[in-house]
Amino acid sequence: DGSEVLLELAFNELELGGERFFVAFIRDITERERNRRELLEHAEQFRVAREIQQHLFPKAPPQLPGFDIAGASFPATAAGGDYFDFMPMADNGLGLVVGDVTGHGIGPALLMAETRAYVRIAALNRAEPADVLTRTNVALAEDIGSERYVTLFLGRLDAGARRLSYVSAGHPPGYVLAADGAVRQELRRTGVPLGMRASTQYRSLPPIELHPGEIVVLLTDGIEEALGPGEEMFGTERIFSVIRANRERTAAQIVDALYLAVREFGRGIEQQDDVTAIVMKVL
Repeated sequence: DGSEVLLELAFNELELGGERFFVAFIRDITERERNRRELLEHAEQFRVAREIQQHLFPKAPPQLPGFDIAGASFPATAAGGDYFDFMPMADNGLGLVVGDVTGHGIGPALLMAETRAYVRIAALNRAEPADVLTRTNVALAEDIGSERYVTLFLGRLDAGARRLSYVSAGHPPGYVLAADGAVRQELRRTGVPLGMRASTQYRSLPPIELHPGEIVVLLTDGIEEALGPGEEMFGTERIFSVIRANRERTAAQIVDALYLAVREFGRGIEQQDDVTAIVMKVL
């Protein structure tokens, strides 16, 4: 009768609905498994990139009479775009490098490694920082697309003469703090970032005379622009306060103190940018 027909239709609909539910359930499980595999694959890629990147950082700071030098980089992700380096330069100079590639992750990490290689090669037979970056820029401009660039500070230390010359390709300022803690000199930008125009000619500023008790600090913007509660930035004054409070400690301890101060300022907020610094004390 009519009721039996309706009941049969109802059971058929339930069976069809069950099949639809089962198919949707299987699809959901499959999608989740695919996502899980992709996350694991990405994590492994980051791990390998980070491992390679760590091998590119200096194994130990240079040991020079009259100077205490240290540097470190603390990435926001498994592989960051910041880097620092200590390298030999022509005519017995020591190169101090702090750089920052736009972005984070594997792409910027690879570009960082490429930049490091170009800078080191150029520095082997060029004594002037400006000449090193001019040559590096020509090579990078051919490789980098318009969506990326590299800011970089290259200082040349002549330890015997206690002089520092530098060139800054669009990089945040470095600072020379006097023995009393006052900012004696700001090491400002001298040109545009690397990779923007192949025709750029960089220039070095006259050498800076260094005196006992002074501290030179070179940074990426991950310190100054670190955010705390209420979107307040860490800022330069906090940087100076940390250095002054720790000026009697070693250069390595000052670098660590800067990073710890940034993380404490963030109060549990996820680190948004790489944090990189070189500190040089003049003894």
